[in-house]
Amino acid sequence: MTPLKALLLLLAPSLLALQVTASHQHQHQHVHEQRHEERHEENNSTLESRYVLPYPYNPLSPLKRGLPFNNPSKYIQTFKGAGSKISWAYNWDSYMDPGFPQNVEFVPMLWGDGADHTANWVKNVNDAINRGCRHILAFNEPDGCSGGGSCMSPQQAVNAYKKYIQPFKGRAYLGAPAVTNGPAGLPWLKEFFRLCTGCQIDFLPVHWYDSATNDAWFKLYMSQAYAATGSLKLKLWVTEFNGSGTLAQKTDFLRRMMPWMDSQSYIARYSWFWCDPKSTMGPLVDGNGNPSGLGNVYTYS
Repeated sequence: MTPLKALLLLLAPSLLALQVTASHQHQHQHVHEQRHEERHEENNSTLESRYVLPYPYNPLSPLKRGLPFNNPSKYIQTFKGAGSKISWAYNWDSYMDPGFPQNVEFVPMLWGDGADHTANWVKNVNDAINRGCRHILAFNEPDGCSGGGSCMSPQQAVNAYKKYIQPFKGRAYLGAPAVTNGPAGLPWLKEFFRLCTGCQIDFLPVHWYDSATNDAWFKLYMSQAYAATGSLKLKLWVTEFNGSGTLAQKTDFLRRMMPWMDSQSYIARYSWFWCDPKSTMGPLVDGNGNPSGLGNVYTYS
């Protein structure tokens, strides 16, 4: 046996021990890294799950009635007495003032795509979601270029929807633009749906204005709006409706239409126009901030 072979035989047990130790350390490090990655993925999954809402959209609250108002929220403070059927409110804006009632859901709206509406949109929606908001409203009457419409083409609305509304998918349910019930409304809406490929749209806000005696047209229009959603079969939010006529006619109209809407599974929410004591269209609130006679019918009947 040569001196070299004798030396190798002498060192072999030590070399084997070093190899086993190194292998064990490598395996331990790999397992540790794998477990760290699994915990990291689990933590990410936990964080994401807090914001993933159940689909398809199905309103949790059976209370469908809402309150349209303008900031500040002083005119919607007294609508949650015993037996109230109010559950939500909106103000055609995304900012919720600090005095907003704690037991009502604030629903932010992106009225249009102008900088005055988009500048604080993300912050305002995040604030609303953190407070418990579960819904977002898109553009106000984009088919109208006068009388309060945001005057947007379907493609313009699609571009803005994908940029500002779509990113909140999973954290809030997303409402389509709310068109008028004029001749251009539903055709505009159908074109928006055609162009908005890949969009998450969870419900359809609609508006209706006509006579307080025209029950048949009200019901027909709701069915037409629902049909316009096609295979999406989106539930409706009637975010603005009002019937012209005397106060007695308006009151009777509400007494007839509210039970009907409450009984329609495809109508998720609705809100009479509106909470302003100066309104000449049948306000829900009086000058002292209390429900008017009409407001009491709307809230408690």
